[in-house]
Amino acid sequence: MKALHYLGQSRNVRYIGVSSMRRWEFAMMNEIAGKNGWTTFVSMRDEYSLLYREDEREMHPYCKRIGVGIITTWAPQASVALTRPYGVETFHQENSLPKQIHSIKHCNYLLRRRASQEGYKTSQVVLAWVQTKVVGQAVGCNLVEGLGDAILRAST
Repeated sequence: MKALHYLGQSRNVRYIGVSSMRRWEFAMMNEIAGKNGWTTFVSMRDEYSLLYREDEREMHPYCKRIGVGIITTWAPQASVALTRPYGVETFHQENSLPKQIHSIKHCNYLLRRRASQEGYKTSQVVLAWVQTKVVGQAVGCNLVEGLGDAILRAST
């Protein structure tokens, strides 16, 4: 924490944020920084999607209480499990998704149905849902169309 504080004091960084840790670890690190007069964290980045919402239990309420922004999430589309028709496999799906096939299939079906009813792409619905839960998002995409969806979401 002292090294991170030094980076801020030397103006090498403006703000300090962290990614993917337990709430107790995050609280402990911020407490150490606070007790020593060092720079505390301003943001948290975690895995968050319709399939993985664990941080809603502890991390997100804690961050809200102490004024730390949930500014980005990673895997908002759950490695495309939420945006591709179920059964269309990708490298990411095969290697990173939990084996909760029934819930994945059901969530995928409901998202695709709702997106179709409303005239949107499934990826747009997923990103819109995540956007209501965080302060901002980092955008990662492999295709230009994906970037367009993210820009459209950010502008509304």
